[in-house]
Amino acid sequence: GYGYVATLLGKKHITVDSTILNFCNHGCNGTYSYGDEVAAEFTEMNVDLDRAPEALLNKASEVYSPIFERHLRQILSLGDYTLRDIRQGEEILCDYLSFVGDPDDWEEDVTDLRGQCAGETMGDIMQYELAEFEADDDEVILSDNSTTECV
Repeated sequence: GYGYVATLLGKKHITVDSTILNFCNHGCNGTYSYGDEVAAEFTEMNVDLDRAPEALLNKASEVYSPIFERHLRQILSLGDYTLRDIRQGEEILCDYLSFVGDPDDWEEDVTDLRGQCAGETMGDIMQYELAEFEADDDEVILSDNSTTECV
């Protein structure tokens, strides 16, 4: 699964998600179809790099609860739902801005998303896949079903 960062009792807290959100990719420039409307006015392209909007920060309870800690990601996404009708076979897209839980990572995470949405950089998974197959001389089929020649 993937790890998500949130602030729990004033400290960075990372949880691993095992829900359907594991299979949700980012919808660039506000094209996401799953989430909540709280952050609908922000996209990776128009949000301020200097400071994350309060509505986007994943803040947890100030009172410690082992149950809350164990289910932090699910609790933080309780209000998420489909934002529009989704056609059969259509990919469900999330807003990765809502997964930035550490203000210290804000500028880097938004800059990464901007680059990926502009087609200028690759995400972590694509970089990992290319590194794994770099030694091969054959054509590699990537997780998005595209192909690339390894050099």
